[in-house]
Amino acid sequence: MTRSRPVKHLDKLFLIARSGDVAVYPGAGSAEVGGKFFTTSYSGTLSIHPGDDTHQLGLSGPRGLLFLVDLERPSASSIPKDKPTEWSVFQIGPDGGLTVNDNQNIPTRKFVTFLDTDGTYYVGICAAGVTPQRRTLSNITLIATKSSPPTGRT
Repeated sequence: MTRSRPVKHLDKLFLIARSGDVAVYPGAGSAEVGGKFFTTSYSGTLSIHPGDDTHQLGLSGPRGLLFLVDLERPSASSIPKDKPTEWSVFQIGPDGGLTVNDNQNIPTRKFVTFLDTDGTYYVGICAAGVTPQRRTLSNITLIATKSSPPTGRT
Protein backbone atom coordinates (compact mmCIF):
# COMPACT_ATOMS: atom_id res chain seq x y z
CA MET A 1 0.00 0.00 0.00
CA THR A 2 1.35 3.38 -0.92
CA ARG A 3 0.62 6.32 1.34
CA SER A 4 1.39 9.93 0.65
CA ARG A 5 1.16 13.21 2.53
CA PRO A 6 -2.28 14.64 3.33
CA VAL A 7 -4.14 16.07 0.36
CA LYS A 8 -4.34 19.77 1.32
CA HIS A 9 -6.42 20.84 -1.69
CA LEU A 10 -9.31 18.75 -0.32
CA ASP A 11 -9.55 20.87 2.85
CA LYS A 12 -13.09 22.16 3.42
CA LEU A 13 -14.55 20.29 0.44
CA PHE A 14 -17.80 18.38 0.81
CA LEU A 15 -18.76 14.74 0.36
CA ILE A 16 -21.63 13.83 -1.94
CA ALA A 17 -23.58 10.54 -2.04
CA ARG A 18 -24.21 9.57 -5.67
CA SER A 19 -25.15 6.22 -7.24
CA GLY A 20 -24.11 4.24 -4.17
CA ASP A 21 -20.72 5.93 -3.78
CA VAL A 22 -19.70 8.66 -1.35
CA ALA A 23 -16.89 10.85 -2.61
CA VAL A 24 -15.59 14.34 -3.32
CA TYR A 25 -16.67 14.85 -6.91
CA PRO A 26 -15.21 17.47 -9.25
CA GLY A 27 -17.02 20.78 -8.64
CA ALA A 28 -18.13 19.90 -5.08
CA GLY A 29 -16.25 22.77 -3.51
CA SER A 30 -19.11 24.65 -1.88
CA ALA A 31 -21.71 23.95 0.79
CA GLU A 32 -24.47 24.58 -1.77
CA VAL A 33 -23.17 21.73 -3.95
CA GLY A 34 -22.06 19.45 -1.10
CA GLY A 35 -24.21 16.68 0.28
CA LYS A 36 -26.47 17.19 3.27
CA PHE A 37 -26.42 14.41 5.84
CA PHE A 38 -28.21 13.86 9.14
CA THR A 39 -27.68 11.42 11.99
CA THR A 40 -29.86 9.14 14.08
CA SER A 41 -28.78 7.31 17.24
CA TYR A 42 -28.14 3.58 17.15
CA SER A 43 -26.97 1.66 20.26
CA GLY A 44 -24.16 4.04 21.25
CA THR A 45 -23.20 4.90 17.68
CA LEU A 46 -24.74 6.93 14.88
CA SER A 47 -26.36 6.15 11.58
CA ILE A 48 -25.50 8.80 9.00
CA HIS A 49 -28.16 9.39 6.36
CA PRO A 50 -27.60 11.13 3.03
CA GLY A 51 -30.89 12.74 2.07
CA ASP A 52 -33.53 10.57 3.73
CA ASP A 53 -33.78 7.77 6.27
CA THR A 54 -34.01 5.02 3.64
CA HIS A 55 -30.29 5.50 2.93
CA GLN A 56 -27.32 5.15 5.29
CA LEU A 57 -23.60 5.62 4.96
CA GLY A 58 -21.74 2.37 5.37
CA LEU A 59 -18.30 0.86 4.98
CA SER A 60 -17.98 -1.92 2.43
CA GLY A 61 -15.30 -3.77 0.52
CA PRO A 62 -12.95 -6.71 0.41
CA ARG A 63 -9.41 -7.17 1.72
CA GLY A 64 -9.09 -4.52 4.40
CA LEU A 65 -9.96 -1.34 2.48
CA LEU A 66 -13.56 -0.50 3.25
CA PHE A 67 -15.09 2.16 0.99
CA LEU A 68 -17.52 4.77 2.30
CA VAL A 69 -20.77 3.94 0.48
CA ASP A 70 -24.44 4.91 0.33
CA LEU A 71 -26.57 1.89 1.24
CA GLU A 72 -30.29 1.76 0.53
CA ARG A 73 -32.25 0.08 3.36
CA PRO A 74 -29.28 -1.97 4.60
CA SER A 75 -29.96 -5.24 6.41
CA ALA A 76 -28.06 -8.48 6.95
CA SER A 77 -30.18 -10.13 4.26
CA SER A 78 -29.63 -7.37 1.65
CA ILE A 79 -25.81 -7.37 1.75
CA PRO A 80 -23.84 -9.99 -0.24
CA LYS A 81 -22.14 -12.43 2.16
CA ASP A 82 -18.80 -12.18 0.31
CA LYS A 83 -18.64 -8.38 0.72
CA PRO A 84 -17.89 -7.26 4.29
CA THR A 85 -20.21 -4.32 5.01
CA GLU A 86 -21.14 -2.41 8.15
CA TRP A 87 -23.36 0.58 8.92
CA SER A 88 -24.59 2.48 11.99
CA VAL A 89 -21.02 2.38 13.37
CA PHE A 90 -20.06 6.06 13.30
CA GLN A 91 -19.26 8.50 16.08
CA ILE A 92 -18.65 12.25 15.95
CA GLY A 93 -16.14 13.64 18.44
CA PRO A 94 -16.36 17.02 20.20
CA ASP A 95 -14.16 18.51 17.45
CA GLY A 96 -16.48 17.14 14.73
CA GLY A 97 -14.06 14.37 13.74
CA LEU A 98 -15.77 11.27 12.34
CA THR A 99 -14.63 7.93 13.76
CA VAL A 100 -15.80 4.32 13.59
CA ASN A 101 -16.84 2.24 16.60
CA ASP A 102 -17.50 -1.29 15.38
CA ASN A 103 -15.92 -3.13 18.33
CA GLN A 104 -12.77 -3.83 16.31
CA ASN A 105 -9.53 -2.98 18.09
CA ILE A 106 -7.56 -1.54 15.16
CA PRO A 107 -5.74 1.57 16.44
CA THR A 108 -3.89 2.10 13.13
CA ARG A 109 -7.13 2.36 11.14
CA LYS A 110 -7.51 5.72 9.36
CA PHE A 111 -9.80 7.33 6.83
CA VAL A 112 -8.06 7.56 3.47
CA THR A 113 -8.78 8.92 0.01
CA PHE A 114 -7.56 8.13 -3.47
CA LEU A 115 -7.94 9.91 -6.79
CA ASP A 116 -9.75 8.10 -9.60
CA THR A 117 -9.08 8.80 -13.28
CA ASP A 118 -12.26 10.93 -13.58
CA GLY A 119 -11.08 13.42 -10.93
CA THR A 120 -13.21 11.94 -8.13
CA TYR A 121 -11.66 11.41 -4.69
CA TYR A 122 -13.14 8.25 -3.17
CA VAL A 123 -13.07 7.74 0.61
CA GLY A 124 -12.45 4.62 2.63
CA ILE A 125 -10.97 3.36 5.86
CA CYS A 126 -8.11 0.93 6.35
CA ALA A 127 -5.43 -0.10 8.81
CA ALA A 128 -1.78 0.64 8.09
CA GLY A 129 -0.02 -2.27 6.42
CA VAL A 130 -3.11 -4.46 6.11
CA THR A 131 -3.85 -4.49 2.41
CA PRO A 132 -1.62 -3.86 -0.59
CA GLN A 133 -3.32 -1.45 -2.98
CA ARG A 134 -2.61 -0.52 -6.58
CA ARG A 135 -3.51 3.08 -5.83
CA THR A 136 -1.91 5.75 -3.68
CA LEU A 137 -3.85 6.30 -0.47
CA SER A 138 -3.67 9.58 1.46
CA ASN A 139 -4.72 9.92 5.10
CA ILE A 140 -7.63 12.31 5.65
CA THR A 141 -9.80 13.50 8.52
CA LEU A 142 -13.55 13.71 8.00
CA ILE A 143 -15.17 16.58 9.92
CA ALA A 144 -18.92 16.86 10.48
CA THR A 145 -20.26 20.40 10.58
CA LYS A 146 -23.69 21.70 11.49
CA SER A 147 -25.40 23.86 8.95
CA SER A 148 -28.55 25.89 8.71
CA PRO A 149 -30.93 26.04 5.77
CA PRO A 150 -30.02 28.78 3.29
CA THR A 151 -31.64 32.16 3.96
CA GLY A 152 -35.19 32.30 2.66
CA ARG A 153 -35.76 28.52 2.85
CA THR A 154 -37.46 26.52 5.55
